[in-house]
Amino acid sequence: MTSKGPRERLILSAIMLMCERGVHATGLSDLLAHSHTARGSIYQHFPGGKSELMEQATYAAGRTISSLLDDLLAKDDPERFVDGIIDYWKQVLTGSDYAMGCPILAAAQAGPDEPAVQAASAAVFASWVDKIGTALTSVGVEPVTAKSIASTAISAIEGAIAQCRSTHTIEPLDDVRVALKRLIEFARPR
Repeated sequence: MTSKGPRERLILSAIMLMCERGVHATGLSDLLAHSHTARGSIYQHFPGGKSELMEQATYAAGRTISSLLDDLLAKDDPERFVDGIIDYWKQVLTGSDYAMGCPILAAAQAGPDEPAVQAASAAVFASWVDKIGTALTSVGVEPVTAKSIASTAISAIEGAIAQCRSTHTIEPLDDVRVALKRLIEFARPR
């Protein structure tokens, strides 16, 4: 991480710590220690302090996961998208011994004291719903149904990630995989 500049290191550290601890449990001293940056770096690169850093980290994490979604959805096979995203989260969870969750969910749970962070999470979630909904529409699913399934997919996957972390098992993601594939199959034209 040290080959990157302080701004990039702070954003990467914020994402990592959000995934593990959430927004409120991540303090400035944690961010500085994890990113190996000087205290002044936060305010130099993020004049709004920790809130601005967490907001920008949410957008950055959203772009990374959006890129994965784009790759998975480019195959014009929504069922393969489900497999790909579920497999991704299973790898993240098991690879971190269930310590890492979704940074966008962490941002959403930041609470009313962090409106910009919550707004960033809402924007990222909305973009994911749009991407998935557009992909479903492109394979013949009615637009209203496609949007509903896309929203359900995000909610189900995010909820399963939270369950997996608390139970230390990937079973909730396996359940979501089966349910989403059936839902998509049912919605596609015959």
